[in-house]
Parts: sequence; C-alpha cells; structure tokens
Amino acid sequence: MNAYQLLAADMDGTLLNSQKVISQGDTAAMNRALDAGKEVIFSTGRCIGELEQFFCLFPKMRYVLCESGACLYDLQERKAIYRRSLEPDVARTILEYAFTQDLMPQALMDDRAVMNRADIDNLPHFHMGHYYDHFIQTGRLVSSVRDACLEAGFVMDKICLYHTSPEERAKTVNFIQAQQLPVVLALAEETSLEISPQGIDKGGSLRRLCAHLGMDVSEVIGVGDSYNDLSMLRTVGLPVAMGNSVEAVKEVCAVVVADNDHCGVAEAVELLLR
Repeated sequence: MNAYQLLAADMDGTLLNSQKVISQGDTAAMNRALDAGKEVIFSTGRCIGELEQFFCLFPKMRYVLCESGACLYDLQERKAIYRRSLEPDVARTILEYAFTQDLMPQALMDDRAVMNRADIDNLPHFHMGHYYDHFIQTGRLVSSVRDACLEAGFVMDKICLYHTSPEERAKTVNFIQAQQLPVVLALAEETSLEISPQGIDKGGSLRRLCAHLGMDVSEVIGVGDSYNDLSMLRTVGLPVAMGNSVEAVKEVCAVVVADNDHCGVAEAVELLLR
C-alpha cells in the first residue's frame, strides 16, 4: 500500500501557472487522486473568498488549509473546523504603522480579502500588477481599509502588506520585531509580507488536519515554491519543490518537479498514486 495518503499543494507559484489558472494536466491528475480515495488539499495563504472559483474543478475535494494555516475549512460542511485570529490590539498596531507607509495593506477577515479600491490601479507600484484580475474578481474593495478594520474591531485572521521594494519590506519586518508582537512573519512574492497569529503556519495547521483525519504527517506529500511553504515542507513525509522554487525551498526538498507552467503538481500526484 502506498505510504502517502494526502497531497497538500500551495497555490501561487505552485498549482497556479503564470496566468493564475490551474492547468488541465494538474486538474486531471488531482482528480485522479481524489477518485482513488486520496486526500488532495490546497495549502495556501489565500482566504476562502479567493479560492471559490477553483472548487468546482475538484468536486471530491473536502478540506482546504487557507490563510497560511489560520483557517482549516471543510468544504462539505461549509464551515471552518479550525480558525485562529490575530489579537485585535496586535492587528491595530501593525495596520496603524502600515497606514503611515507607502505600502498596500490587505486584511483577511470574514473569509474575504479587504483592500483599498484606490490601490487597484496602482498595483505595479507594489510589484503586484499580475494580480489585477484576481483582486478585482475576489477582493472586497472598500473606500478605506482603515474604516473597514475599525468597523470590524480589528478582528482578522491575517494581514498582507505589499511593499515597493524588498528594502521597504525589511523596514516593516524590523518595526514588527522591535515591537515584539506575537505574530509569525512570512516572506512571499517579491515584496509581500504575510502576518499571521503566533503559532500559526502551514506546517502546524497541516498537523491539525492530519490529527482530524487520524493520519500521520509522514503520510503527506507537500508541494511548494516559496518561503511561506517552508514550515509545511519541513513537516511532511515527502517535501516536493517546484522547478521555479526559491533555493531555500529546493534545499529542504527530497524531490524537484517541473515548474508551475509545466504541470509540476501532476508529477507530485504520481508520487501519491505510485
């Protein structure tokens, strides 16, 4: 019997190709695994609202690890089986700093990514122009993120801050670390900083899902490409790097597959079905 029972695939840079869609090859491979009784899940920093367009491709997929692990979602029951939010005072401190800087804030709350409507036309300034369609289609665009956060009492699961340069991102990291805030920081994209509650990352929440399923993490294949995937890849039984991965990911992975434009995830699925 195959030792691997679950495949956890990152989205951006992994399952999603350069056009931000899932290829037919990857879709077919994942559905073969689901038909064979294996578990296949998304393991992503995106929230449920940013993933809804993809669920119809995988009718037998049941679980999603989203918001970098702050939420584990049961698609069949249509509810979270685990959720962890940032402490409101912590979220307020980070966002009040962000509002004084030349950066684009995004707050993940109520399963939606809340963004300033005015920032959409300025995405290239924050190195995020390739996400224009995604943000338009899935984001909750508001006149003021600050007002939306105030109205919600700064209750949110995750914050993403998009910067103008890696150097500006480093300044934000230094500010948060100097405040000794109880958060987990993860670098993503070229200038993005993902901020999650303390104790939350993809690896930890994958362990929670495995416990829920009565499965050991040694039975899991993880597939990723960037720094925010490292906790997952260091946790699973078989870590797999995409061909387009950063070197830090390739260094911790046992297998390197094709890049996200050439069905690398489908190659990983074959390891699940072998």
